[in-house]
Amino acid sequence: MAIKKKSYEKLDSKNVQRVIDALDSEKPITKKEACEMLNISYNTTRLNKIIENHHEEQAYRKRRMDKNRGKPASKEELQEMIMGYLTGSPVSTIAKQMFRSPGFVKGNLDRIGVPTKVAQGETFIPPDETLKYEFEVGEWVWFNDSHPDAKGGKAGIILAEGNSPRCKAEGVKGYRIQYYVPIEWQEGMWISWWPGIRRFKSHTFKKAYDLASIQHLIDDYGINEEKL
Repeated sequence: MAIKKKSYEKLDSKNVQRVIDALDSEKPITKKEACEMLNISYNTTRLNKIIENHHEEQAYRKRRMDKNRGKPASKEELQEMIMGYLTGSPVSTIAKQMFRSPGFVKGNLDRIGVPTKVAQGETFIPPDETLKYEFEVGEWVWFNDSHPDAKGGKAGIILAEGNSPRCKAEGVKGYRIQYYVPIEWQEGMWISWWPGIRRFKSHTFKKAYDLASIQHLIDDYGINEEKL
């Protein structure tokens, strides 16, 4: 059973395990200190329930991963991997949600030609199967950008072909791209709307050699374009 938590409580799996390790160490912490580490009110009954729930979740996760071990990814799983990665989820998060290992998820993403996110300062090199010299209006692409909303890699859609002086000088085509930025509302933000995540349009301009086509992923795996 999931434990109800307040926003300020530190009940993520890593921190709960950290508390358990501290309680089981040679010089164990007190239960009051354990509650402080979790940022919860001093309540030994609730503390015990949190620890018990953590053990149950870990045992369930192990059973699910053991069941999946050795099985190839289904088309539905590949779809989930692609959607998760293209919308910004880390490989570790996708793997946890699917009861698979991070290596399994990363290996499948590489195999089917999903462009890899790059660290700051690294050059984005599109995979061979995504490389094109010309793109069509309405085509989905992957690009890297210095803007915080697209740093590391982002999916976007071609709006129009455009020509900048630099593109003309280099003899390459350029494209105007629209992409979406998800913003989660939090208390205290300057704008008010109901709690949750909203998507806002943003735009950028890229040269053809800085783009990777991901239209094949959209078409072959039935990715919902409205969620990208």
